[in-house]
Amino acid sequence: PKENLTVGIGADAVIVTINEGFWTMEGLARSINYQIATAIETGAAELLGLNASVVEGEIRLTYEKPATAADTLSTNIVITNANATTLGFVNGSYSGFVNGAKDHDYTEWGFSQFIDTVANTVIPAATPILISVSDGVYSITITLMTTMGVADITDADMRSFKLFQASVNDTLGSVAVRIDQHGGAMAFTSLYVGKFHDSTNAYTSLVSVNMADADQAIFMQSVFGVKEGTAKGFGDANFRLHIIDNSPQFHIGADQGQSMGISMSNMSAEALGVANIDMTTVKGASAALGKINKAIDLVSAERSKMGAFQNRLEFAINNLRSTHSNLTASESRIRDADIALEMIEFTRNQIISQSGTAMLAQANLVPQGVLQLLA
Repeated sequence: PKENLTVGIGADAVIVTINEGFWTMEGLARSINYQIATAIETGAAELLGLNASVVEGEIRLTYEKPATAADTLSTNIVITNANATTLGFVNGSYSGFVNGAKDHDYTEWGFSQFIDTVANTVIPAATPILISVSDGVYSITITLMTTMGVADITDADMRSFKLFQASVNDTLGSVAVRIDQHGGAMAFTSLYVGKFHDSTNAYTSLVSVNMADADQAIFMQSVFGVKEGTAKGFGDANFRLHIIDNSPQFHIGADQGQSMGISMSNMSAEALGVANIDMTTVKGASAALGKINKAIDLVSAERSKMGAFQNRLEFAINNLRSTHSNLTASESRIRDADIALEMIEFTRNQIISQSGTAMLAQANLVPQGVLQLLA
């Protein structure tokens, strides 16, 4: 359902509306930022510095007070009229930032149907991403994504894989290929399993995947991890298409959603642009130097990124060790308190027992004295 919340800074506020549908976390942050920017342009100047981002799988609203803001302007983020139960925002005043806590019962596996034209400059605007899937005889073209326009920013941007799979498999009805989910990836698989596998036969067990053009092929390989080509065999070969990303996720925190993705870009000679270098001419050698320098820069940037990943993992390891030590110390203190409680109970029972013995001893002295007098 549609959800709303009012976010205010000082005297200005913006009503953030989340339209009904499936959303990626990045799409939510993009939509919220667009609505904040629109409010600023229409006069809500005190919202300048308010920003939405995705942090550890949750939407975070952050406010950084700009230098041009008045000294008396509060840095508190005030949320009112919140019915965004799925995102987990609650009415209140928050200093500096506030995190949502999404309802995991509403999470869905899928991918964004839009290409961010700001982040992507290769694919022209209003150009759909097309994949041609063939079984060797028949071909079907699937529309995977399209470039995002201004009107799309406030619309739900995610394609549920279950719905996408049903639609695509219906489209692939005339082609002996199906699409399935395999963990965090999507696979095209030939239905000719165990038959028609002779490479000379027209109905070879194969899957062929092609993109609309070279730019889309580069985009699909870099973003989704899928290459153009053909796989033949007994029906056990498929193309794996990573939907969200192809980076392994490491759980580095104590709570749900505290994970970090580690990815490495394609470092092949083809991806770096040095697969075909012509050194036979002066012009070719000069161009080769530029390509090599660019490749070195890309490799250096990738090494820096891997170093940053390593530092974060080492920090997470040290933090977990510290947490383990603190938990062990806490457990020891709890055990000490339990032992102290048992000792108190033991001492209490011992005092009661000794008091009872003393009272019995005193009670027996009186009859003994009477007997002595009679004797």
